[in-house]
Amino acid sequence: MKYLLDASALVNIVKRGELFKLYDAVTLDLALYEALNAIWKEHFQLRKIDRDTAIEFITIFQRIFNVIDKISIEGLEREVFETSCKYGLTIYDASYITIAMKNDYILITDDEKLTGKIGRVLKVKSSREI
Repeated sequence: MKYLLDASALVNIVKRGELFKLYDAVTLDLALYEALNAIWKEHFQLRKIDRDTAIEFITIFQRIFNVIDKISIEGLEREVFETSCKYGLTIYDASYITIAMKNDYILITDDEKLTGKIGRVLKVKSSREI
């Protein structure tokens, strides 16, 4: 069974240098935007990482997104919206849930709130568990 990585898991895997965990994984095309935003936030808002480190992470994400399988929600907009309303999720989170459910993927997320909302209806693991 394949893993569907959300941006929270993807960022943590990269930060821990555990790129081997990407082997049997896919993600959504929107994960790149979310990952870049997380790096920007850690650099610019939280001042946790310096600019050079942020640029290194961005380079790693560029390489990952050149090779990892990316899925789009195109054509599934209504289902994503319905999932969002049903579980009280953002459209971003509902996109991952919809794709995971349709393809029988295990969702990999480090978002504990998301896991709490959908852990009973979908197989979910954290990035440390894979």
